[in-house]
Amino acid sequence: MHTETINKIKKSLDIGDSYQIKLELSNRNPAEIASIIISFSDDDICRILNTLNSDNIAEIILELPEDIRSKVLKRLDNDSILSAIENLESDDAADLISELGDEKSKKILEDMNPQDSSDVQSLLQYDEESAGGIMQTELVEVKDSSLIKDAINWIRLIAEDVPDFYQIYVTNENDKLVGTVSLKSLVLASPSSVIKSIMEPIEISVEPEIDQEQVSKIFSDYDLVSLPVVDKNERLIGRITSDDILDVVNEEAEEDLFALAGINEYNHPIYSSFISKTKSRLPWLLITLIGELIIAYIIAIYFQPTLEKFILLAAFMPAVMATGGSVGIQTSAIVIRALGTGTINISQTLKVIISELKLSTLLGVICGLVAGTTGYFITGAKDVGIDFFKVIFLSLSIASLMSAFFGASFPLLLDKIKSDPANGSGPFVTMANDLFSAIAYLLIALFIM
Repeated sequence: MHTETINKIKKSLDIGDSYQIKLELSNRNPAEIASIIISFSDDDICRILNTLNSDNIAEIILELPEDIRSKVLKRLDNDSILSAIENLESDDAADLISELGDEKSKKILEDMNPQDSSDVQSLLQYDEESAGGIMQTELVEVKDSSLIKDAINWIRLIAEDVPDFYQIYVTNENDKLVGTVSLKSLVLASPSSVIKSIMEPIEISVEPEIDQEQVSKIFSDYDLVSLPVVDKNERLIGRITSDDILDVVNEEAEEDLFALAGINEYNHPIYSSFISKTKSRLPWLLITLIGELIIAYIIAIYFQPTLEKFILLAAFMPAVMATGGSVGIQTSAIVIRALGTGTINISQTLKVIISELKLSTLLGVICGLVAGTTGYFITGAKDVGIDFFKVIFLSLSIASLMSAFFGASFPLLLDKIKSDPANGSGPFVTMANDLFSAIAYLLIALFIM
């Protein structure tokens, strides 16, 4: 997609033409620039960034994949980083500084504007996945006793230091958050009126310690543009905006997707290091492999004669295990999604499990009928075919039932112990299903045939 641009930049790097590089990347948003420069080496990325305006550098860096971003930050000098950070909102600045080493971040904070440094340090104390970790300190605050005209004059003074805002937060003499005023209400009100007369009461606010997933749900439930963050004394300390929440939603969805697949963290398929990709994907694969080896051992020791006598059983075993596994993964994904959106909770565990068991029974019966009928005709012998039908039908029904149980209960169990329900659900459900499906299949075959 950007092949031509990439080739032009490569030629410009070779001859040291920084102007041409800047020209090629002008009028592009940070995300697009990041997608272009990740094809270059870490050193070349730094060279490219140093040709650009400092206004955009930090935003571009934030759009880079995490592993590339950390390498680039190590190579950029402190002055370049400082210049870039000064153009960021407080929450983005805190995110970037948190990825620097202790020594480098300390030096950057010392060299920053004292007020900006204080704001960033206050944000760094919070967990990065909490409300405090995603909030920004830039906001518009006025006193409830202020006149409309005075409030407008105050906003004019600070407007350049505050990114997009649509709400003005109102506090009382004790700095307690008491309400909000929309820009529309402010503009339409009489200049001599008092802010208190046009403010709306606070619909909802959050404390900085709550999890970002809860914040995301609040935004969805209340259809918010921004959300105030208050301390234990209800004093205003920051705000969370809709663009922050959009990032959270994408981040959480990505985390759940990879966790469900048994991947610890996202790694770029091309630009991430071989070691980091291995570390991310190997642990759950080994756990799954151990489970499958246990299955192989059990089959080899206890069921080899059965398989040798009825070789057709081996042909249908993958179908039984795969179908049951699919039911389990479907159930797991649905339960994880419901937990993530807050539409179910741990008190509904039994209800969730029963509902999924009912559905899986029906699915298993239907699949069992299809597979069993197929097996009946393949055997070519009436008596053996009927027995084979019974084996496959019962096995698939039981496999679907057990898989649904594991798929529903494992995420609920993780949620109960305060762990991410997505963590390893996919590999675990697959392993558990294969183990029980294989044993059930062969036991039923041993009993019937």
